[in-house]
Amino acid sequence: MATFHYCGIPDTILNRPVKTSAYMPVIAAGAKTIVFGDFSYYWMEDRQGRVFEHLNELYAATGQVGFRVTQCVDGKLVLAEAIKILQQKAS
Repeated sequence: MATFHYCGIPDTILNRPVKTSAYMPVIAAGAKTIVFGDFSYYWMEDRQGRVFEHLNELYAATGQVGFRVTQCVDGKLVLAEAIKILQQKAS
């Protein structure tokens, strides 16, 4: 997420910081493009812990060692009233 600043002042809506994400849909008919609210009610949880893989063979030709790390997480909005979603008008 990124926060943009104009003249050193962070962008806000109703005194809350504005964040952007590359994972939000582009503005299009019917797309849900803006989420606003209290995200402290969105809980994230670790489901299986981290898995570390040692990748010897993949980098053997160059004498290097590679690692891949994965983690399974889950999230849930526990108070639906805390978040509002703007859905663009269908065309």
